Amino acid sequence: MDPVTAVGLAASIVQLIDGTAKVIKYLNDVKDAPKDRARLAREATSLLAILTDLRYKVEEANPTDPWFTGVLSLGVEGGPLDQFNEALEELTRKLKPEKGIKKLSKTLLWTLDKIEIDRAFTKIERLKTLVSLALQDDHL
Repeated sequence: MDPVTAVGLAASIVQLIDGTAKVIKYLNDVKDAPKDRARLAREATSLLAILTDLRYKVEEANPTDPWFTGVLSLGVEGGPLDQFNEALEELTRKLKPEKGIKKLSKTLLWTLDKIEIDRAFTKIERLKTLVSLALQDDHL
């Protein structure tokens, strides 16, 4: 396993950490949001902790470890990390506050509907499960 692959995986994880942190910030800034906002923020915060743990494990891992080889499958193109990054970008677009004049005239309001919220929860739970399983394999 070449070191470039390990660096690429770590970079993908860092990108997800940054994206998740942005979403959490936007969720916490929302005014007049339903209780789903708080639930989504808690789930994203939980995922942030798991991704941070994965990042450091990947950075410290020996690329020849069977665990590391399995974790690499999370970072393949179109894989779970890519899919989650796309979901984060979509959430960020929907939650990102307006800039300039629009910001003055509009307070960030809750704009996600029930279907979008359910999709976000499903994606977060899926990635949390996959990363948690990968982290458990490290302890075997």
